[in-house]
Amino acid sequence: MLAGAAVPDGQHSFFLNPALGVDDGRLHAGISYSRPYGLPGLAWSRVSGGWSSGRLAAGVGLSALGLDRYREMDAQVVVGGTPVAGVAVGLGIHALVFSAGQDYGDVVPAFDAGVCWRSGRVRVGAAGLRLNSPRWHDGTELPPRVVLAGSWQPVDEALLALDLGREGSDEDAAFGAEFRLVPQLGFRLGVGVAPLRFAAGFSAMVGPLGFEYAYQFHPVLKDTHVFGLRAAWH
Repeated sequence: MLAGAAVPDGQHSFFLNPALGVDDGRLHAGISYSRPYGLPGLAWSRVSGGWSSGRLAAGVGLSALGLDRYREMDAQVVVGGTPVAGVAVGLGIHALVFSAGQDYGDVVPAFDAGVCWRSGRVRVGAAGLRLNSPRWHDGTELPPRVVLAGSWQPVDEALLALDLGREGSDEDAAFGAEFRLVPQLGFRLGVGVAPLRFAAGFSAMVGPLGFEYAYQFHPVLKDTHVFGLRAAWH
């Protein structure tokens, strides 16, 4: 899971670690939607899909954030594989796009790389995002981001996760937990620092279909509700 956000990591593999796609179902697809912080007119959405054989994986995704005439979009292609048992690697290519009405827009490429190691019930991963430090044409730089993450599943019904991130001179950390009373129903809790934030959510599975919900609270920007649908065929 994505620690601290009360959402699963599979839907976020395009953004956090492209090596995670190897662990997804043989065929998988998802869609997510939110109105960040309840700000009027601000909306975010993402659709993604992919395939994994357990040894090789590939996926595509598109996310969009919009407010009035301003739009940000991120189109992604990711590939991954397991060169040795227990170790997955992945690469991601992004086309970052923004527009501010009909008269102004820009597009730049971005590149990610990641690795994930699994041993028993422990998983540890690292990823570098925007490794090429892309710049918009006006000179604004999008700094690289480094993410370190680990998870431990002490029993089948519980998962604990920790994420550490650094972007420029800013650092952040988040802790999350998921509990499953039955295999089809999971409950999640999360807390993050820098800034302090909280989250809770749940997932419900019916056959290959799943519904996701997360409530996220930021002390300044207030509430965000995230809704998602996903499907996975193993």
